[in-house]
Amino acid sequence: MTFRDIIEGMHRNDASIRGGALAGADGLVVEEWQVSPQRHDLPALCAEMGQFFKESGRIAGENGLGSATEVFVAGELGMVLVRRVTEDYLLLLVADPGAVAGRCRFHLRQGARRAKEML
Repeated sequence: MTFRDIIEGMHRNDASIRGGALAGADGLVVEEWQVSPQRHDLPALCAEMGQFFKESGRIAGENGLGSATEVFVAGELGMVLVRRVTEDYLLLLVADPGAVAGRCRFHLRQGARRAKEML
């Protein structure tokens, strides 16, 4: 199994998940996958969300919430979910705007667990 297989498998289980990537904590993509036609610049999204995740962690820590483990952003045209896999890696998913956020978070947690086992 590859990291790409994990992401593609999440899409097979929930078609509202349109793609995703495993990235380093610095935002550099290790592996990515998305449905055709490709609508998202996943490397750019990972770079931006990697910084956002880091900043969210700082804010959470300063406010007594502990370190960040997951970040969820919903926009008019879709959702982005990011979860820490290890200290060095993040898993990012992109979903349709009508996706059920809880279901996407469930798949994200499972995917992060599988990715961690592979690292």
